[in-house]
Amino acid sequence: MDLGTLELKIARSENLPVLPQVVSAVLKLADDPDASPRAMERVVERDPAITAKILRVANSPFYGGSQVASIGRAISMLGLNSVRSLVVGVAYQQVISGKPLSIRFNKLDFWKHSLAVGTAARILGKLKIPMRAEELFSAGMMHDIGFLVLDKFCPAELDAAIQTAQKTERPMHVIEREQLGFDHAEIGALLSERWGFSPMMRCAIRHHHDPGADRDNQTTTMVIAAANALAYDAGFCNHSLSGGHESAEELMESIGLPKEQYTAIRNVMQTEVMRAQEAYQIR
Repeated sequence: MDLGTLELKIARSENLPVLPQVVSAVLKLADDPDASPRAMERVVERDPAITAKILRVANSPFYGGSQVASIGRAISMLGLNSVRSLVVGVAYQQVISGKPLSIRFNKLDFWKHSLAVGTAARILGKLKIPMRAEELFSAGMMHDIGFLVLDKFCPAELDAAIQTAQKTERPMHVIEREQLGFDHAEIGALLSERWGFSPMMRCAIRHHHDPGADRDNQTTTMVIAAANALAYDAGFCNHSLSGGHESAEELMESIGLPKEQYTAIRNVMQTEVMRAQEAYQIR
C-alpha cells in the first residue's frame, strides 16, 4: 500500500480510532490562558467514563488524592495542565485497548514505551521549558501514534517490518522506509493533523527520529527525541531492540542539559510507568 492510498483510508475511515471530542476541547482549554477550572469541569464531565477514571486516578496514592469526589475538586487539586495530561492518557488507553490486527504488534509494550517517552518529555520540559512541560507530555504520549494506523490498515506489512527489525536489531523507522516507502512518524503526522493537534505536537510526531529536520519547533522536537532515546535505554522498547538514535546523553547535552541528570531522569521514568500501570490498572 502506498502513502497516498493510506492517507485516503485515514480520511475516509469511520472506524479509525479518534480521540473523544472531550479530549480536543480539553487540549484547547488547557492552552487558553483565560480558561477557568469551571470551564474545564463542564467539558470533562460530559463523558462519564473519563470522569470515573479521572476521579479514580485523582484518589490514587500516585497523585496524592484523598476523598476526591468531584471533577471540580480534582481539577482544583491537580491543575488544568495535569488534568489535560490525565485526559489524554485515559483517551489513549481507550484507543489502544482493542485487539491488535498485527500478530507481532504488542499494545502493552507500545503503551509502556509511549508513557515512558511522555514522562521523560515532561521531566525534560520542566527542566528546559517549564511552561510547555504538559504539552510535551502529550506529544511524548502520541509520538508513535502512526503504529495504530499501520496496525489497522497494514497489519501484514507491520508484522513483516517488526519481524525484520527484531531479527536484524535495526530501527523500525528504517525498516519501514525500506519495505513500505514511508514510516510510522510520517503516518502519525497525518493523523495528528486530522486530530487537530498543535503545530508543536505535529512536528514532534513527524520528526522525532530526525529532530534536525524540524525547522519550526526544533527545541521541543529535540526534547521528544531525547525522551524517546531515554525510554529505549531504560528498556521500554517499541518492537525493535534499538532506538536508532544518538545516545540519550548526547541528545540531552544538545538541549543544554548535563549528562549527569541522565540516571535520575531514567529512574523517575521507570517508577512513573510502574505507578501509572497501577493507577490505570493496566496489565
